[in-house]
Amino acid sequence: MDLSFLIVNWNTCRYLRRCLRSIRETVKGVAYEVIVTDNASSDGSAEMVRNEFPEVHLIAESENGGFAHGNNLAFGRSSGWAVLVMNPDVELLEGTAEGLLEFARSHPEAGVLSPKLLNPDRSLQNYYGRIPTLATIFFLYTAAGKWIDRRLLGNRMRKLDRYERHGDFREVLWLTDGGAGFCCTLIPRHVVQRIGFMDERFPVFFNDGDFGVRLFQAGYKACILPDVHACHHGGASVRQLDSLAYNQEYVYGMRAFYRKHRGLLYRRAVDLALASDVPVRFARVLQEVLGRRKPLWALSEPFRFLLATFAYRPANARDLVYRVPTDGVV
Repeated sequence: MDLSFLIVNWNTCRYLRRCLRSIRETVKGVAYEVIVTDNASSDGSAEMVRNEFPEVHLIAESENGGFAHGNNLAFGRSSGWAVLVMNPDVELLEGTAEGLLEFARSHPEAGVLSPKLLNPDRSLQNYYGRIPTLATIFFLYTAAGKWIDRRLLGNRMRKLDRYERHGDFREVLWLTDGGAGFCCTLIPRHVVQRIGFMDERFPVFFNDGDFGVRLFQAGYKACILPDVHACHHGGASVRQLDSLAYNQEYVYGMRAFYRKHRGLLYRRAVDLALASDVPVRFARVLQEVLGRRKPLWALSEPFRFLLATFAYRPANARDLVYRVPTDGVV
């Protein structure tokens, strides 16, 4: 088996259908399998896979175990020389799978490989980013930091984080500090055998950052290929979360990431950076209260939002890195 497609789905039936159809229609000359983990979707996703794509190996979960757990389950069922981790809102184009696989076989230093990502209108999508540092957390994820970066630094921090200096790149991007995340990423099996797969303490966010840290520490590189393309609709699953739920999942993953890789003191510094948003939020609410658009008690909203975010602990987070069994497929 050359390639195993791993797709974790949660209530994105219409995107999943197009994703699976793109695999069926574009992958040529490659022995492959498709494994879908459905995280207890309520939109008929599992039934659609059974009825329309009988060749797909479906793992229908009774509860949502998270993105990392779903991929670990799928990897345990896979047998390909490499796995291609795909979000259900990605569509392959002609030559995507073959191009990634061919490049991986001839470049053993490439630990993860991603195509150039395009929007549905085929314009370039900037979905790449560095593993965030404390500085990028402040300048890219807080209101005060974004204002400083935009007004005083000319968006320097955002451009640095998003690799914008490369533009519509024509050469292979070799990276050792970030990449394209897990939305459409090929990983040779020997890499997983060496460093493990996904850490389930990051059920939704920052599992790609954690994998990247372990990847770079092992001496591998990430690469993005300029002549291999995939269409990414973007955010189909996470758009189902409201503002608080999204923030809780994202900040939980961020804090867990820094505690694991940088220690408790660094994570506390991240907490302080995130807490800098409270005065900004308070000022906005105060304006609405003074304008009689909100009641007086609404002044507590920014503090309650921060406390609810920091107190959140997802039920599906587990301190577990998937390891390939010693008798696993090579």
